[in-house]
Parts: sequence; C-alpha cells; structure tokens
Amino acid sequence: MKPHCASETIARQAAPGKFANRLGFTLVEMMTALAIFGVIGLMATQILTGTIRVGETTRERGEALSDVQRAMDIIGRDIMQLTRRTVLDELGESTEPVVVSGTSLLELTRVGWQNPLGKPRSEVQRVAYVHRDDTLIRLFWPVLDRAPGSEPIAQILLKGVNEASFAVHDDQGERHGFWPLVTAEDETAPELAAVAMALRLERYGHVERLWLVAPGASYITDAEASGDPGAGEVEGVRFRS
Repeated sequence: MKPHCASETIARQAAPGKFANRLGFTLVEMMTALAIFGVIGLMATQILTGTIRVGETTRERGEALSDVQRAMDIIGRDIMQLTRRTVLDELGESTEPVVVSGTSLLELTRVGWQNPLGKPRSEVQRVAYVHRDDTLIRLFWPVLDRAPGSEPIAQILLKGVNEASFAVHDDQGERHGFWPLVTAEDETAPELAAVAMALRLERYGHVERLWLVAPGASYITDAEASGDPGAGEVEGVRFRS
C-alpha cells in the first residue's frame, strides 16, 4: 500500500490541476447554470403572468356580457308586458301609454309588477329609460298617476353606454323616432308593433335589439291598476315578470 500512496503523491505533485478539477464546478460552469436557471425562471414567470391576465380578461368580459344581457332582459320584459293604460303626470296632464321622445328615451306602462310582500299597491307600473353620462338608467314610479313632487326611483341598468336611442315600428312596417304619432281626425292611427333599441357600448360597439309588441296590447281598467283583489284578467291574459 505504501508504494501506491507514494506514487499517487508524486502524481498529484506532477499534475495538481487534474485532481483539483475533480473537487467542484468551475466559475464558468456555475455562471452558465445560473444563466440557464434564470432564463427558465423568467419564462415561467411570463407564462404564469400571461395565464393570470387571460383569466382576468375572460372574467371581466364575462361579467360585462352578463350585465348587457341582464339589461336586455329587463327592457324586453317591460316592453313585452306593456299595457294601454294612460297616466297623469305631475302637472295632471294625461300621458300616453307608450312615449318615445328626446326627454325620456322610452316611457311606458307595464303590467306584472310582482308584489310578493302583498303591499297595498298596484301591479301596474310606469317605467322610463334615460341616458345620463355613460349610463343607461331605468326609472319607475311607485304610483301610476303622479302627484306634484312625485319622484321616480332610479335603477342603474348598464354602464359604459356612449349612445342610446329608442324607436318604434308600426303595424304598417314604418319606423318612427317619436311616439305617439300625430294624425288627422279622419285618419286611423297606426298600431304599435315593435320597439327597437340601439346602443353604442364602449366594449362591444354598436348593439341593436328589437322586441315585438303583442297585437292589440292589453287594455287595463283603473280598478285593475289600483290592485283591487276583485279585478279580472286583462283581456284574458295576466302577464307576470
């Protein structure tokens, strides 16, 4: 054993670098390994960040689309349940059942206002739609025939609305930006057949919807509008939300 040890000692003294390299990595190898790990970590971070951003974007777009769909459902329900019941405004003036004008984009009387708590109020409701700033707002009044000072209750339907407009189609297929129409005494006024809405949204651009109105929209009496328990059905049909 001793001769072997002596020969190994002599070999180490003759070539010290050869045995030193066996003890660890060189600086170049360490720097190369750190660079590789750094690149892998950077790529993993970018992939994770991109995945998180895609998830957030998908969630935000889904929520925005749900808001648009919810607003469309509410508007469509009001239009499909409209009734030919005039109301009195704050000045005591009679207002048509359906009004399309520049003040309120759309104002109408609808049936089917649910009353789960059984409050002493009508199930007929007067609603209006207005566009303020970038928001589409639904207004409704607690009573049909308003007293001086009656204020509507505002319900925010949709934000991010740059433009909003309503129009109507009569039973002759004509489109009108205002309703009701002014006709001569000897002329038969056209019937309302459909209500159209056009929105310009910040996220989705131009959006249009068209809702058909039931032929001969329901007439309703003051007794039915007041919530009289003995009130009958509206032309044989009672609409519910």
